[in-house]
Amino acid sequence: MTTKRNVGKWLSHVRALRWDLKEPWSLHWQQLVVALSVWLLTTIVFTATLFAQRIDVSVGDLAPRTIVAPYGVVDWGATAKAREQAAKSVPNVYTTNNQVLKNQENTIRKDFSLILSLSLDQAAPLSLREQTVAQAIPVGLPNSVWGEVLQLSPSSLSQLQQDALVIVSSVMGNGNGVRNNQVGLAEAKGFAAQLASQEESQSGLRLFLADFTKSLIVPNTFLNVQDTQAKKAAAMARVPIVKILKGEQVLQAGQVVTPADIKVLQELGLLDQGFNPAPVVGSALVSLVLVALLSGYLWFLKRPLLNSLPSTIITGIIFTASLIAADVMKGLPALNYLVVPTAAIMVTALVDSGLGMVMAGVLALGMATLTGADLNVALVSFFGGLAGVFGVSRLSQRYDIIRAGLLVGIVNLMTLLGLDIMEGAGIAQTPTWETLLWGLLDGVLAAILAMGSIPFLEGPFGIITSMKLIELSNPNQPLLRKLLVEAPGTYHHSIMVGNLAEQATEAVGGNSLLARVGAYYHDIGKSKRPYFFVDNQFGADNPHDKLAPALSALIISSHVRDGIELARQYHIPDAIINFIREHHGTTLISFFYHKALQADTGDGVLEEDYRYDGPRPQSKETAIVMLADASEATSRTLKQPTPQAIEQVVRKIIKDRLEDGQLDESNLTLKELDIIARTFVRVLTGVFHQRIEYPEKVLKEMERSHSHGHMGGKSSRFIRRIGGDRSTGSHRSSR
Repeated sequence: MTTKRNVGKWLSHVRALRWDLKEPWSLHWQQLVVALSVWLLTTIVFTATLFAQRIDVSVGDLAPRTIVAPYGVVDWGATAKAREQAAKSVPNVYTTNNQVLKNQENTIRKDFSLILSLSLDQAAPLSLREQTVAQAIPVGLPNSVWGEVLQLSPSSLSQLQQDALVIVSSVMGNGNGVRNNQVGLAEAKGFAAQLASQEESQSGLRLFLADFTKSLIVPNTFLNVQDTQAKKAAAMARVPIVKILKGEQVLQAGQVVTPADIKVLQELGLLDQGFNPAPVVGSALVSLVLVALLSGYLWFLKRPLLNSLPSTIITGIIFTASLIAADVMKGLPALNYLVVPTAAIMVTALVDSGLGMVMAGVLALGMATLTGADLNVALVSFFGGLAGVFGVSRLSQRYDIIRAGLLVGIVNLMTLLGLDIMEGAGIAQTPTWETLLWGLLDGVLAAILAMGSIPFLEGPFGIITSMKLIELSNPNQPLLRKLLVEAPGTYHHSIMVGNLAEQATEAVGGNSLLARVGAYYHDIGKSKRPYFFVDNQFGADNPHDKLAPALSALIISSHVRDGIELARQYHIPDAIINFIREHHGTTLISFFYHKALQADTGDGVLEEDYRYDGPRPQSKETAIVMLADASEATSRTLKQPTPQAIEQVVRKIIKDRLEDGQLDESNLTLKELDIIARTFVRVLTGVFHQRIEYPEKVLKEMERSHSHGHMGGKSSRFIRRIGGDRSTGSHRSSR
């Protein structure tokens, strides 16, 4: 059921968006235009950066400028060359076939068997036997040599056969055998001839033995292609990849460009080969992903922010400006860790802390893509950005941003140190410590840069930040000083309402600082006619006693319009003006309404004429200020402000406002209203507690101590014991 409800809710949002897009210039159309503009600008930044880095050169040209690798890349050309050299250095693998030698030995025995039979056949003429053996064993010997062999005795032939077997076995049976190539075969036959010359002293027999064995020498060792290729492949695999590191010089100005240089430039994407749509398409796709991540976060997790066009525009401005800044500063490695934390701090302070964390991640990826930074830079920037978000998530004064910068710097330093240790970098080396110190300094610089940049965005777009609220809460702010001087009673009332609203808003998870500052200004319009309001009459005659109820109601309600005019005159942000406009909602000015009813002569009294113009409170903060305003003012009229009486007043006011529909648009729940009531009672009880009267004996002791400069011989502990803990309360009541 939950899944179905979620799907149905999502479909309803899609339908609402579809119908909203039919409007010619709806908020969704404006948001879509902002997203497309950010995507287009990001694409232009990426594309311009890629094209600006390219160089138009050919083989043999002189490099017009020094080219440095913007990011690390594999030099595949150099890697292939190194692997080719490694493969060439591997000797071929040969395999010996022992059967070949056995076959040749059998041939020797067979041939000598024939020679022996012809030698023993004395009936046949020698010439005929010479011719027969020459034909049977075609080794190219002259007949005279064959005749000399045939005339040997059987024992001599047996020895000659043994010599032939030894020579062939020595040549073909050694460790290397006879390789299947011309060089190997020639060397083997030469070795056989050499051995034959050593075995026989007679020239004829030496010639026979040499030629006969040479004719039997054949290749018996062959190239093992499979094993050879496997060894070459293993040797190539052991060759490490040749890398071109980020910042490494690729070309020097005036250097002759080689084919290898051209390949490196191509791999880096720095070679100008005319118009190539690939960088444009790639930049557009990467930009689309980055913008989609930001938009997806807003659409799925922070939908209310999409209703604020200024917030969306500010997010887009910070994102694109940060990418441009990263591109401009990429030649300054010391400032690598400055951009992302600055952007994250600004987005958190101006828009939302969750969006600040997403901005840190997306911008770190974008910066790495744009500048070719390695993973370490992106990782440190992301961690520093998260630290910046955590540091400014709860601002109470401008110094908090500096502390956030220190937090960013510490996180940068610790992350860099950890990465250096993991990678085995020399911690004691000077460059390493310089990088660590710059990481720390970049955090502080990020905070300073963010603090100086925020005012340029919060003013034009009407965004109110915590720092702006802190400035507005300063008693020396001109409009607050005007209220203090011209309507001191209202000023004191506003301060009390601010304390109430701050405590209650914090209890329900709202923006307590906004509620407090809004309460300071909610009655600013009373400074125009201060004596028409009971806060500032101080026992003097009430001018309303001489006015008609309708006129009095008009004067009372006009303080809202007067306050809005004054706020705009003093350039107070709209977020504070909302408190002035909504703090009475459309409530009834009941005193003068009932007075008019009593004085009615029959003409009738319209209730609408005695209601404030509104609108009703649109947020939790303005609704809480409405309740705090009425609760503080009513509690002050109690003759006996006991906790029970105060609670009764507070809960009645909340009940009346709830029944009157004043809280319908504020998103306050009944549970939150109960929390607000208990908070109001706690704070008002502390403010309107009864003053404790000391016993006469204690007062005399205090007078005596004052006249003598001490406690009249009694210790302070004695005085506290008589007065009890209530003395603390008396001290508080005197303020």
